[in-house]
Amino acid sequence: MIPEPAANNPLAFLQPKPDEKAREKGKDEMGQSDFIELMIAQMKNQDPTKPLDPNEFMSQLAQFSTVNGIQELQKTVESLVEMMATDQSIKAAGLVGHEVMAEGGAAQFVPGGTISGQVELDGSATDVTVKIYGENGALVRTIPLGVQGEGKVPFKWDGFAEDGSVAPPGNYRLVAEVERNGETQQATLKLRTRVESVSLSPYGGDLTLNLANGSSVPLASIQEIL
Repeated sequence: MIPEPAANNPLAFLQPKPDEKAREKGKDEMGQSDFIELMIAQMKNQDPTKPLDPNEFMSQLAQFSTVNGIQELQKTVESLVEMMATDQSIKAAGLVGHEVMAEGGAAQFVPGGTISGQVELDGSATDVTVKIYGENGALVRTIPLGVQGEGKVPFKWDGFAEDGSVAPPGNYRLVAEVERNGETQQATLKLRTRVESVSLSPYGGDLTLNLANGSSVPLASIQEIL
């Protein structure tokens, strides 16, 4: 019979101490101490006539190191993601009360106020107009911007209708139209509006800004803070 004292075990020094065992994770997850115990048991119970292949032993060690490294990397990445999400939330909260340029045509008008924004053109146009519609869908005002080149074209509505009367307070819809080669197309429209609050998704993902015009947009869609 082959003796098995600790002194004759070349891996005895690797066996986990009692206090290390107390810190082991759940039974369903193999930690470093569990792996070492299995390796020692494998060497103790090996057939003396067929000793463990050193190459196989090193291969098992390499596999464990790879898995352990991946787990540690995953933990590090998860920590970085949490830090970035927290930082993004803090920055988004700082936007409350500030005005931004947000894509969309929804706007709220109050007497004495104005509605402003910009039309974004991906190329030149022979004619650019901004049309303002009331809640009933009727055309209230057309703002001509004329011939424009590629880029951002600012505009402002003073609240007056086509007949010169002051438009009633309420919700309005703005549409930007461009004419190219005799064809009328819609263009990207961004309106100046105030950030009222920030919504945090319980499932992660992008933060949402709730705007004064009643719409909500992803934080990532905001490219200009005024």
